[in-house]
Amino acid sequence: MPAAVLAQVFRIRGRKAGCSTMLGVIDVGGGLRDIFGAGIFDWCMEHGVNFDYGIGVSAGSANIASYISRQHGRNIPFYADYPQRREYMGWGNFLRHRSFINLQYIYGTLTNEGGENPIIWERFSQDKMPFKIVASNALTGRAHYFDKSGIHHNDFRPIMASCNVPIVDRPFVIDGVPYYDGGICDPVPIDQALSDGCTEFILILTKPRDLIRTSEKDSREAALFLKHKYPKLAAALANRAVTYNNGVAYAKRLEKEGKCLILAPTDIGNLKTLTIDRDMQMDLYRQGREEAEKIPAFLDRIGFPYQKDADPVLAAQVPVLQSAASRAHH
Repeated sequence: MPAAVLAQVFRIRGRKAGCSTMLGVIDVGGGLRDIFGAGIFDWCMEHGVNFDYGIGVSAGSANIASYISRQHGRNIPFYADYPQRREYMGWGNFLRHRSFINLQYIYGTLTNEGGENPIIWERFSQDKMPFKIVASNALTGRAHYFDKSGIHHNDFRPIMASCNVPIVDRPFVIDGVPYYDGGICDPVPIDQALSDGCTEFILILTKPRDLIRTSEKDSREAALFLKHKYPKLAAALANRAVTYNNGVAYAKRLEKEGKCLILAPTDIGNLKTLTIDRDMQMDLYRQGREEAEKIPAFLDRIGFPYQKDADPVLAAQVPVLQSAASRAHH
């Protein structure tokens, strides 16, 4: 990243222009499990943690978007409430639109100005934090990194592309290019964060940190559904588990060097990408907040500013948010 741009980011975030630290956050997504990441970002907002850079995969990009617009608690209903609606996802959507998940409903109808839970566009557009969104190009089988310039008022298509689940959704097309979930080609985008200038970063996983992914399901789906139309994407999907495992192993090495902090849940129960279980999802939100308590020691070690005491107004909202989700469940 050009030094002038980095200096501007530091000035806006109250940092010294000569500071050598550029702290990034990577959220790898994971469908409805990424309410875990939502808990971490809510904690960060309460404690004034202002990242210099963010890169998100799939649901992780949506979490970061709400963080950029400083909308504490906004993401909770996207995981714990809205998925119950037939407009959100279901076989009815698949039959009508050839996509199980209605991305236009999630990141359009609900998210646009005038929607039920809109992004505050003025805050989002004015924030200067560099933001990358990972999607998978179905034609090349390689990752594509959208940046914030690709997002416009009432137009969150890069996030839709990043969240587009293969097999159950049709390709999401932007400028003639078909895209699928960014987690196929770059599930743990550490190299991109480092090449963009990050010196340290926090990595948010939505599976236990020592879990080893296996390839059987991905290989089967690639062979059955993608190989003929998108052979390069099918190859990337078949290799996704290896790519993910290598990425986590790389993060662990960097963590030992003091350059990375990995935050991951200890228990995800039986939650898969699209499993709806509000009680378990709210437990993941709680786990995210608990894991975030590791952040101060990491920031102290690298000399990165934050508020030791939580913002009392935001902190007071937490039990209200959790109670609201509980009432929606019952």
